[in-house]
Amino acid sequence: MESDPSVEICGLVVEESLRSCGVGERLLVEAEHWARGRGLTTITVRSNVIRERAHAFYQRLGYQVVKSQRVFRKEIEI
Repeated sequence: MESDPSVEICGLVVEESLRSCGVGERLLVEAEHWARGRGLTTITVRSNVIRERAHAFYQRLGYQVVKSQRVFRKEIEI
C-alpha cells in the first residue's frame, strides 16, 4: 500500500498527576509544528479503544476518528 508522507503518533502518555495541565496539548502543538516544518499536512494518533478520556482530548483539539480496529493475537508454541 502507498500513501502520502505523514506523521504518526503511536503512543502519547502523560503522567497521571500532570494530566489536564496542558502537557499533552503542548506536545501535540509541537508535533504539528514539527510536521509543518517538514511540509507534512497529516498527523495520525493511535489510541486504545478503552481510552475514552484521551479520545475526547484528541477530538477537542480537532482530531477526527477515521478508523476503528481490533488487534488479534494468538500465542503459539515453538
